Amino acid sequence: MRRTTEHDERTIRYLLGDLPETEQTAVEQEYFVDQEKFEEVWATENDLVDGYVRGRLSRRERELFERNYLQSPKHRERVVVARKLLEAADRQVAERGRVIVPARSSLMEIFKALITPRFLAPATAFLLLLSILSWMVIERSRLNEELGKAQAQLSDQERREREIAGQLASEREQSAQLKSRFERLLESIAQRPSLTPPSILPFLLKPGGPSRTEGGPQQQITIPRETDLVKLQMKVEKGDSRRFQAAIRAVPGIRAVPGLQVWSQRSLKPVAGEITVTVPANKLPMNDYILTLSATTPTGETEEINFYVFRVIRK
Repeated sequence: MRRTTEHDERTIRYLLGDLPETEQTAVEQEYFVDQEKFEEVWATENDLVDGYVRGRLSRRERELFERNYLQSPKHRERVVVARKLLEAADRQVAERGRVIVPARSSLMEIFKALITPRFLAPATAFLLLLSILSWMVIERSRLNEELGKAQAQLSDQERREREIAGQLASEREQSAQLKSRFERLLESIAQRPSLTPPSILPFLLKPGGPSRTEGGPQQQITIPRETDLVKLQMKVEKGDSRRFQAAIRAVPGIRAVPGLQVWSQRSLKPVAGEITVTVPANKLPMNDYILTLSATTPTGETEEINFYVFRVIRK
């Protein structure tokens, strides 16, 4: 094997699966996007396979090689080819005589030294050369395919990162626009005169009235001119969890025949045994009214609970 550098050691650890995941990703991004760097990785991988076949790896490197590198069928095939080449070289040395090659030569260097007329007949040399070259072409094709996939994955990742960056920029722009609108709204509110809370008139209604109970008292609600809302309160049984509805109709005088409906509200929920409705004061000019309170039964039907007769006086 050729002399290794710190750069080669990092690549060997990558090939042996001995790098943390973050460093593995960094190596892939560094080498698999550059053809020249890719060639360096390929050469280092050849040396690593040579070292394994010739028994030159350390004990730990050999364990990592067998546990991680040899998990791939393609890698196992590569090791088989390299071992066959080494065995062929050994046989030729034994049959043809001693050959001198550098002490730390790779398998490919041994191969070049052996395919000479001295050691191989021309036909045998050609067949062996053809076999090795075929394997090298297939192996390089596989690695180039892996390189293409890695580059495509990086391109997809870059595209997704650009899309995310675009979305973030759009959201930041929308956020800036909303902030600007909010600031203008605050400025506009600050320039307006102070807002005063609405004037609310509360009133507790009693059920019934002269229209249904002879001699019954007339409820009278006096609504001042500045009143904005009238809060009408009605007692119901505590613990009643039904949904209620309320409707107000105008009547001529104090008669029971209902007239025009002026207001209504649905889905009322009692609180502490009381139903409360808030009616705009302008919906209740001076007149007599009947408020009908109903509830929805478990079967879905509407059941009248009570009615309230009252007179509105304006001042």
